[in-house]
Amino acid sequence: MPFKKYVFFKVVAIFLIFTSFYLGYYFGENAVGGGREFYDLSWPIIQSFKKDFLLTLKIYNTLGDYTFPFSHIINAYLNPFSDNVVNFQLSITIISFLIFFVFAIVLKKSFLETNILDILLTSSVILLLPFFRTSAFWGKNENYGWLLFILALYFFSEIKKIISKDLTNRDILIIVFFCFTSACALYARQPLVFLPISYLLYLFFNNASKNVILISIISYTIFAIPGVLVFLSKLAIIESVNLFPHDYFSFWIKPIHILKNIPILLSFFGFYLLPFLIIEFFNTRFKIFFDNYFKSFFSALIIFIFLSQASLLNYLGDYEYAGGAILKINYLIQEDNFHLFFIFSSLGFSVLIRLFTEDAKNNMVILLPMLIIYGFPNFIAQEYVEPLILLMFFLTLKTNLQKIYFENISSSNFIFLLYFIIYLLGSIYFKHFAFPSFEEWQIFLDTR
Repeated sequence: MPFKKYVFFKVVAIFLIFTSFYLGYYFGENAVGGGREFYDLSWPIIQSFKKDFLLTLKIYNTLGDYTFPFSHIINAYLNPFSDNVVNFQLSITIISFLIFFVFAIVLKKSFLETNILDILLTSSVILLLPFFRTSAFWGKNENYGWLLFILALYFFSEIKKIISKDLTNRDILIIVFFCFTSACALYARQPLVFLPISYLLYLFFNNASKNVILISIISYTIFAIPGVLVFLSKLAIIESVNLFPHDYFSFWIKPIHILKNIPILLSFFGFYLLPFLIIEFFNTRFKIFFDNYFKSFFSALIIFIFLSQASLLNYLGDYEYAGGAILKINYLIQEDNFHLFFIFSSLGFSVLIRLFTEDAKNNMVILLPMLIIYGFPNFIAQEYVEPLILLMFFLTLKTNLQKIYFENISSSNFIFLLYFIIYLLGSIYFKHFAFPSFEEWQIFLDTR
């Protein structure tokens, strides 16, 4: 009887999350505030590609979107609903909903002993994430990248099993499929370039066979050809293509930005991995938990406070947009008070140190390229890492935190989903009620 009761509650929880997703679409939920730019950016570009592919490619840099046009092209030519705004947005919502099932399937293959109902509950977190939902409901391009990224991570996990073996035809196909899906994910979201870099580093540090390395390099070379042709304007017919304005790399993308983005990136890791720390706290002895995190957490906190007192972190008060939810909460609490932000950044630092020490050849090789690549933009938004950090935690990292999570999966799912439900509700309140327009947020910042 208790078992049937648990099953009933889990089914109800999944149903309610499904319902919330489609209610979000029906009511035009815009929990992160960027949904309506679809009408000014994505939709006109899609329609332009449908009318004239080569002309749109030539003038792409004038259309206001500085990403590679992969997703726009996919929508223009492969989405049969791209002639009507309403039908198109519904189609992207359905595709995004299906990503949840793809995530569940891949997650199940990684944790075979876990009940499928519990896997569905865990993977349903993606349907609660405000940036994922907004991209889905408003027909934006980001979720194609996450679909391809999840598929790439599945093939990556399979390659880890064969890197030192004699390759069969199936093994070769797995390598080619990984290179293809990771290349497409890169085309859909350019910061995902870290994944091929992490992959090649993983092969090097884990003594992969020469055949695995050779096939990977050949595959990447082939799949890079379309991007190289467009980016370097090698074809005469599109020789005027310039995907980026002249000052793009001199202002927006610069390695020097990594330094100022480190605290923000760490706060993102602290924010998304906090529920796993809460779960660990309730499932391990306090002394073990304390030993795992206290030294690194306290050291990072002291450093951030020292840098703040030295006025080296004053730039944290200048973010009208980007910066993440924790930084915005700090703005609401008190002007130029970043204590909550420093706590989350220190949490992020301490959990990264734990991951690096657990398995450097896997975790460090995967995470460091990500941290470097995502540190390049002048302003880093939380959108960049949602749901990236959660996908990487479940599908690529090797950590005891996963074991702790799945040991008592029912209570873990409760804590995990409740955390992100609160995050979603807070985001909806912030964007729909507290500051329904960017101008109102700017007025608040100016009057602090």
